[in-house]
Amino acid sequence: MKSTAVNMIKIAQTIFLVFCSFAVFAQVSIKGRVTDDKRKPLELVVVSLQLGSAVIGNSITDSLGHYQFKNINKGSYKFLFKYVAYKDTVISANINADTLISVQYQNIQNLKEVTVRAKKPIFERQIDRLRFNVAETDLIFGNNIWDVIEKTPLVNVSSDGTIQISGTSGAIVYINNKRKVLTGNALKNYLSSIPSDNLLAIEVITTPPSKYDAEGGAGIINILTKKNKEEGLLGNAVLSTRQTAVNSEAGSVYLNNRKGKWNIFTDLYMSNRSRKPKLKKDIDYPAGSSDNLIHRSVNSLNDFQDLSPGGDLGIDHQINANNVVGLLFDYAGSWHQETRDAFRRDYFSNVDSLSLTNNKDKLNSQTYSLNLNYQGKLDSSGKQISIDFDALEYRSKNNSISKTDALDLLTNQSLYIQDWFRSSSPQNISNQSLKVDFEWPANKNTSFDFGAKTSFSKINNNLLFEDRVAEDVWVKDPKTSNLFKYNENINALYAILNRTVNTKWSYQLGLRVENTIAKGWLESVKAVDRNYTNFFPTAFLKYTTAKEKTFVLALSSRITRPGFWDVNPFRTYTTDQTYFEGNPFLLPSKYYRQELSHTFSNKTGTYSIQFAASQLLDEFYALPYNPSENVIANKKVNYGNKYAFSNTITYYSQLFPWWKLTATTLTGYVVSKGSYAGDVTIDNRSFLFSISTNQTFTISKKRGLSCTVIANNTLPVTIVNTEIGNRLETEVRLRKSIGSWNITLSGQDFFKSNQDRYKVKLNELIIRDRNYYDTRSVALSVSFSFGKSTVKDKRDRDPGYEDVKQRTM
Repeated sequence: MKSTAVNMIKIAQTIFLVFCSFAVFAQVSIKGRVTDDKRKPLELVVVSLQLGSAVIGNSITDSLGHYQFKNINKGSYKFLFKYVAYKDTVISANINADTLISVQYQNIQNLKEVTVRAKKPIFERQIDRLRFNVAETDLIFGNNIWDVIEKTPLVNVSSDGTIQISGTSGAIVYINNKRKVLTGNALKNYLSSIPSDNLLAIEVITTPPSKYDAEGGAGIINILTKKNKEEGLLGNAVLSTRQTAVNSEAGSVYLNNRKGKWNIFTDLYMSNRSRKPKLKKDIDYPAGSSDNLIHRSVNSLNDFQDLSPGGDLGIDHQINANNVVGLLFDYAGSWHQETRDAFRRDYFSNVDSLSLTNNKDKLNSQTYSLNLNYQGKLDSSGKQISIDFDALEYRSKNNSISKTDALDLLTNQSLYIQDWFRSSSPQNISNQSLKVDFEWPANKNTSFDFGAKTSFSKINNNLLFEDRVAEDVWVKDPKTSNLFKYNENINALYAILNRTVNTKWSYQLGLRVENTIAKGWLESVKAVDRNYTNFFPTAFLKYTTAKEKTFVLALSSRITRPGFWDVNPFRTYTTDQTYFEGNPFLLPSKYYRQELSHTFSNKTGTYSIQFAASQLLDEFYALPYNPSENVIANKKVNYGNKYAFSNTITYYSQLFPWWKLTATTLTGYVVSKGSYAGDVTIDNRSFLFSISTNQTFTISKKRGLSCTVIANNTLPVTIVNTEIGNRLETEVRLRKSIGSWNITLSGQDFFKSNQDRYKVKLNELIIRDRNYYDTRSVALSVSFSFGKSTVKDKRDRDPGYEDVKQRTM
């Protein structure tokens, strides 16, 4: 031991304290990491936790430099770091919440940096995204992932699974930085089947960097789940029930066993989800129609049940300090049965007519996906490579039968069968992709990222439409039946430059190039033949003031390709004269966005303000049209362009020790211009405003009792040519914590105000929809966490910005 080395130890940088003054639990955890000047982990560092002069706990860093203390009471502590042959280092900190304390030595003898972090606020504005730290709320208890997305600021969802960000559709969903394979109802059913108990955060990425696929004009919803940070066996089990007009149940078990260089985890779940939605449609026809139809009213009473089993199995193995391999297999199944009774009344100038359409749908689907991953550190400077291979197989069968009876106006008894038909549409999707990412830090101020990806997709849709002509005799309708095949190959390259100019200025420049080859055949006749290349530049400029206020300017460009289900020409009928159908001839849309964000804190709280402008060219949107007399169809079409200007303000504050408030407002101005269906012109200008609030009240810290009140309100707005009415979502949650148990009682939509209200004008024809999806409910959830672990932290395997596994469906 050299005395000169002993005297050289000093702290070179300041201690960052980001503590939340509010905490639900009386005990907290403390963890951190010890590294050298090159950020290599230091093993066998002894960390002692002192209260006054007494040592109340010891921990030893593992091969990755991690240590941890659990179940620590709040208070002022000293942390003593001992490393062989060097002077002891003492750090004092006031611990009020879960805290991260990491240290870095300037060289093997000198301490360079100490970082202390605490519990995160519910909302965080980062350089390219708004992060919703769901794990800091009660929302994770007794909900599913789709329910939580519905309550995420800036995000709107619809009954068909469409996700919008700031009023723009086309958002893509990622899970743990990997793109999910589903969209539309398939995605909604999948996310609705997964309990939210293991959610960590939801990131709303409005300007994704070039490392992400360019797909998704509105941006990306990145769902982050918790990762096991302990050695040993850990897990949790959850049971929940929800009562709407009918009862739904769900259960899940999560297990993670980490030992040495191996980590094995699995998540098994099953949900039985039932609802009784009520849909109402009113149509005013223009005067002078050939049969003098004046008005049509359709009232649909639906009853569906969705049984969704699923699970995943993951294995990670650390070959050595520089190489990690992993495998993840995922299965999701859905057995959906639905009955829809639609009463249609037609009002003519002389006499009315009444009919009943009974629809029975069966949709079964299975999704199998496999991911193989390798991550390697190439040298001590930080160069690393990541390789992903993904494979997907999706199989679905959609069978529907529709029978329409003409009814007596007085007795509602059947007079005769007006129409009777059935349809089936099996869909098979196969996808394989290979992605390579490389990170190259040139020096401490400059780094480069670049990579490549190729993916291949094959889709087969076989629509069979049959009319019933006699008892058990069905005849194929060649006009509506078809066989559609679609193949797509996307190849991409990207490069990113990250540069820190000084302590105030930094920037990122990126470029992504994608070549798309798409071919489609309708009844063996080539209907789609495209080969196009697009360039997607991105740029970020960040300025940080002396008081740590930040300004970020972001520019991005993206593309929205039609989902595989969107191009499926399958028809879903409400009545014999009202249906939705896919469009195999949809074209991709291009999206450009410019943002300026500012984040600052003062005595009143933390504020994040963003101004944005966007241009969406050749947007496709689900719009109604009148293909023949009295028939109303709905399908997605490329109608024209949309231009939007918006402002978002996110606010977070600990108002009182027992009251925590977060709120987000969105204000916008949207211009839509275009035309469709030959004679329908779109020229609309509309203001947009919504507000989301999340308030948490501590009723009793000692008893572990808290209450959360959530309210989201979107004022009326017109999108394209659809007037959307006011929507208010409400929820109150009471949570009781008893050791490893959490019991949550919640109520939603007390006023039945969470409804779809639409009004669409097709020249002189007017359509009004009012849909209620049986959302008023009471729910009870019980969760239990179990397992015994050591203080050894997890191995450091973070996938970073991993891209899409597959195209959407």
